[in-house]
Amino acid sequence: MKKPILFLGLLATFLVGCSALMFEKAGPSPTIPAQVSLEGLTVENYPSVDGSTSTRPLQQQTACHVFGLNCIWYDGFFFDETRNILPDLDNPAAQEGMDIVFNLQHSGTHDAYMNLIRGEAELILVARAPSEDEIRAARLRRVSLDYRPVALDAFVFLVNTENPVENLQVEEIRKIYTGKITSWDQIGVDLALDGNRMITSYRRNENSGSQELMEALVMQGEEMIDAPDLLLMGMMGPFYAIGGDVLGIGYSVYFYAAYMLPTETVRMAAVEGVLPTDETISDGTYPFVTEVFVVLRGDADPESPEVRLRNWLLTPEGQAVVAESGYIPVIGEN
Repeated sequence: MKKPILFLGLLATFLVGCSALMFEKAGPSPTIPAQVSLEGLTVENYPSVDGSTSTRPLQQQTACHVFGLNCIWYDGFFFDETRNILPDLDNPAAQEGMDIVFNLQHSGTHDAYMNLIRGEAELILVARAPSEDEIRAARLRRVSLDYRPVALDAFVFLVNTENPVENLQVEEIRKIYTGKITSWDQIGVDLALDGNRMITSYRRNENSGSQELMEALVMQGEEMIDAPDLLLMGMMGPFYAIGGDVLGIGYSVYFYAAYMLPTETVRMAAVEGVLPTDETISDGTYPFVTEVFVVLRGDADPESPEVRLRNWLLTPEGQAVVAESGYIPVIGEN
């Protein structure tokens, strides 16, 4: 794999929030050593974890590695209809740590941040940097957030597989979601259902990871059209809606669409002529490359299990486990 280019645009987008948190922190972040030992990490002291829905497989793969479990992808097992990484039930020899893997809490991006701020989680893996609301909540509790990129992902747009659209321009997407473009023929797409060509522009709920990315990366201050009947809750919402709506468009993150909920009725569209793939995300040619963050409270004990686990994830060994999960590591091979 080529060494991936860290996409600095997202960090710039969150500049105000990041600067505020850095002001609260007591000094520069310590350098992560090339090797970090996980010796002594047990079921009893494993950190309380939370995170975005889309990062659950990464958290599962991490726990599988820590406890030496043979884990594989399962389709629609235990966690609704999504694919997840879980211990191989046909090879039950190793039992320690299985409860950890099966019971990892991933309550969604915003709730994970709030749980960390309240001290109800010790480590979170999330699909975006903290929002202004989360920064404000942390300040009220005099909490600082230490967040660092651990993997690469991408923000993607979803259409029904029967939609012939091959490519979307960023400006076209922005105009669709501000109501300036309302039908598919306005962007040269020959698509109609019983004579109807109107675009159904689905959106996500406020403070969700996908919605925050949409506003930061695409809308950039422009107000989205008010359409409460097209508001979708949860990561699966856009896939269900668009899978049954040929005229629909929505958005999500690449890892979830490609690895956790691949479906025959929904596909990802190219943006600015570039289709989101592992390769175009790794080399930075896809326009909306994003970062996945590992986040701790700033007051975490440097010797605590959560700090050790975070530090290990940022070593070459930890990044290899990131790659095993399907994510693109932020540290690539030369």
